[in-house]
Amino acid sequence: MNRSLLIGLAALIALAFGVGVAFRQFGPKREPAPPPAAVAPVPDEPGPGVVEEAMRSAPIDSAEIKSRWQDEVRGIDVSGLDAKQQELFVRFANAEHCTCGCGYTLAGCKASDMSCEVSGGMLEALRDSIRTGKVRSARGIRARPASSG
Repeated sequence: MNRSLLIGLAALIALAFGVGVAFRQFGPKREPAPPPAAVAPVPDEPGPGVVEEAMRSAPIDSAEIKSRWQDEVRGIDVSGLDAKQQELFVRFANAEHCTCGCGYTLAGCKASDMSCEVSGGMLEALRDSIRTGKVRSARGIRARPASSG
């Protein structure tokens, strides 16, 4: 008796499930969502758009931004370097480019992405090379630009 009760209960559940699937597939259809509100029509002779106007008034030179001079290199402890070594470090950090693919100088990459392990490792190696005397001269390396103003 117990076994036949379980079989009957399982059959009832299967029947209910089948009716639910059939109702969902063949039941009343839902109304589709109304279309979004219409956007204002574009005139036949459009004037300058906001983006075009902004681009004309302030052209963006990404190479200039990515090689912008950084007076400090964030996240790298240079307290063990004397003033001349720190200046050497900043010059190299602003001259060499990061190899992570960002296009920034090492100093710029670290300023824009503190989590970049590539620039962090390269900057630490540069600092250590300057501290141990392996790098002593910045001849031919980018110098700090003159202050404007």
